[in-house]
Amino acid sequence: MANSPIRLLIADDMDPIREYLNMVLGHEPDMQIIGSVATGKEALELAVKTKPDVMLLDVEMETPKAGVEVIRALSEKKLNIRCVILTHFGDDETVFSAFEAGAVDYVLKNASAAEILESVRSAACDMSPIRPQVAHMIREEFRVMRAERASLISTLNIVYKLTPTELALLRLLAEGKTQKEIAEIRYVAPSTIRTHVANILKKFDEPTVRNVVKRLKHLGIFEIFSIQEDDKK
Repeated sequence: MANSPIRLLIADDMDPIREYLNMVLGHEPDMQIIGSVATGKEALELAVKTKPDVMLLDVEMETPKAGVEVIRALSEKKLNIRCVILTHFGDDETVFSAFEAGAVDYVLKNASAAEILESVRSAACDMSPIRPQVAHMIREEFRVMRAERASLISTLNIVYKLTPTELALLRLLAEGKTQKEIAEIRYVAPSTIRTHVANILKKFDEPTVRNVVKRLKHLGIFEIFSIQEDDKK
């Protein structure tokens, strides 16, 4: 890279943005723009054909995630093209989906020209930094994941202490059945169901059975036990 310019492909569906990027990047002596396109489809086709060093592309073009889809396709083809996302969207879902697909950097469109140039050069050298905004998102994601893991382990420990009847009762409640309907399905008195519910609430230390069902659904507990039951068949 030190002896030859960075071969760069730009993909953005907005003409003014492409013109701006061409103006900013095209005058740099260490960069060579080999293509400037408006769709993900064009970007993918040209990238496969020309194999640029770096791609600078928007997320939303002909589809809401066109840029991410291009990066994922290039990753699957194992082409050594470093992709930098340049977009208006800075939400967690978009950022993580881009990195998961294979992006090496993520720059917002309100970034300075200097920051965009730095991102391209860093990508070309495979030295893309973790930007403060992305680092914050990663830390928050790890915090949430750790909390979810602790909650899952705690909840599983309780679920394993449930009787088969209590677990079956929770499944029916999760399906939307009322306690009265469950009593009729299981041919027991409503008071029996109420007793089981009281025992469940005590084990989970929750005020309502709705809270318990919501907690189990959120953590995917019913799916876990469905898989275990299928494996036993």
